[in-house]
Amino acid sequence: MGLSYTYKKFSAQDFAIVPFNAHKHYIFTSASAASNQLAHYNTSYTSESISLYSSASSAYGGDSKNIIKYNQADHLFYRNYTQQIGTKKDLIDFLDNRRDLYEKNNILSIPSGLYGYQIKKSSFYLSSSAYQLVDDSKGNLIIENTDVTTYPNDVQENVFRLDPIQGFKKYDLTVHDTDYVEVIGGDYIDGHPIITKKFYRRGLSNTDASSSYTTTNKFPREYYPQDIDDSYFLNEIYYNNVTFKKSELGSTEHKFPAINLNSAINSFIKVPHQEKFNFNTNQDFSISFYIKPSPPNASSTEKRYIIAKSGTETIVSSGSTSVDIETPSPQFPYEIYMQSQSLYFSRSDGNQTDTISGIITSSDNHMRTSHIECQLSSSVMELWFDGTKIASSTSNLKSSTRNKANLYIGSKGIPTTIDGTSNTIKYFNGDISNINIWTRSWNETQIANISESVNASPYIGNIFYESGLVTITHPKYHSILSGSAGGGIINDIQFQGTHLIYENEFQCTVQEHEFNTSTNSTALDQTDSNPYKISPFTTSSHFQPYVTTIGLYNEDNELLVVGKLGQPIRKSDKTDMTFIVRWDT
Repeated sequence: MGLSYTYKKFSAQDFAIVPFNAHKHYIFTSASAASNQLAHYNTSYTSESISLYSSASSAYGGDSKNIIKYNQADHLFYRNYTQQIGTKKDLIDFLDNRRDLYEKNNILSIPSGLYGYQIKKSSFYLSSSAYQLVDDSKGNLIIENTDVTTYPNDVQENVFRLDPIQGFKKYDLTVHDTDYVEVIGGDYIDGHPIITKKFYRRGLSNTDASSSYTTTNKFPREYYPQDIDDSYFLNEIYYNNVTFKKSELGSTEHKFPAINLNSAINSFIKVPHQEKFNFNTNQDFSISFYIKPSPPNASSTEKRYIIAKSGTETIVSSGSTSVDIETPSPQFPYEIYMQSQSLYFSRSDGNQTDTISGIITSSDNHMRTSHIECQLSSSVMELWFDGTKIASSTSNLKSSTRNKANLYIGSKGIPTTIDGTSNTIKYFNGDISNINIWTRSWNETQIANISESVNASPYIGNIFYESGLVTITHPKYHSILSGSAGGGIINDIQFQGTHLIYENEFQCTVQEHEFNTSTNSTALDQTDSNPYKISPFTTSSHFQPYVTTIGLYNEDNELLVVGKLGQPIRKSDKTDMTFIVRWDT
């Protein structure tokens, strides 16, 4: 107070350092995003060894597909995240945070200097020439103004789900899928080249590998890799001679993994019996899937089973050996099959069978991928085709429809009876994908959204708030980030970075008897030979100095902080006064 050499030492109670978060809003165009180091990467999967794709690998052209970055994102955020939640970066609530990673993943990376501690939730916005994206505060990206309540959003209602998200990893679709490209010196059929398909096992090429996949069926099961579905419940499944491929959903750039079932090699999928998808007489449920029948099935009068829980039961003998036995149940919760050009949806209580049907293929055997929804809604059986209801009927079943049969996809069950003789169970021929079973029914709007979204989700990617990464995983929307951040694809990027700020507060308390005189030059007696003698007026009881500046010093008397008051404050000699000095760092 007064001159700078008037001091008082602080005690520990006089100062505090308080951390708090401040949010800084950023807005970038495509050009400014690039200049501020917002980087974009188009990444994809391959089953080849990751060591082949180092940046110095001239033989493979470097890592032009950013395969290393794909694997990094998969390992850190996606792979088995419901089972290994503790090993993943960023907090996960897998009831709300959906993480679906397919063959490609487009990544936008934001520097930590911009987002700080994390990107503030609900602050991200990206606009491109076709879409505007926002985050939902739970780590999911959606198209702006999407009503997520009109989509399935409770994973606990989704008792079975098989996209298959991991299907492309059984065989490398990038290599397995035939592309019509010019092959110099190669053989052609109808103007198209014959390309040798290559399959990979742990990164090693094997041209002699079978084109179909069968689940390892070794015991004890817990010691061998298991195939599971993509639902919250991690249902164990058994593949038998299936082939994984790209479906034709969307354009050539917007493909999902699909499962090809071939009756010639008895392709099917078995899911062991569980009560959660063993629906009773009046219990609402729905079954959704995409299907592309092969032409021979359309003209056949035999039943080609697509999804059924009615034909085969697993029996455990006295020797603890599991045996699948054909035990056609008189009652069943659902059978879905094709016959000629029509698809049928049936249920039975053992005494009566209710069936509805509708035509889903053309008379000229022209096949296309279509969405099918079969459901029981308030005792009404409904069949929907590409979002349009084509059949419905009130269910009159009285007794139970539950049984102990396994759930089969592509078949009704195994092609043998108890005595080992063959039977006439037929298999489905064609592609099937994105199979879902829910413990509820849906209205027209919800069914349309399920059909149009393909994977029954409004989410097109993820945002990892604490890592500054934004990903586009839905195959239909890769074009949003198909170019570089400065390439004109992005119009606008906005977000708020959360930065940790420290508030420093010092309480400068002056007691009533302190600093009541001044050594300011204007208070000295200029007529006296003693340069330190103060003027008589300063000894008056009416004299009180004013405070204009507060300085904070270290123990070496070095000035660290100066606080200038907006106006002089008169020092009181009747009460204590406290000046608070506060600043942020």
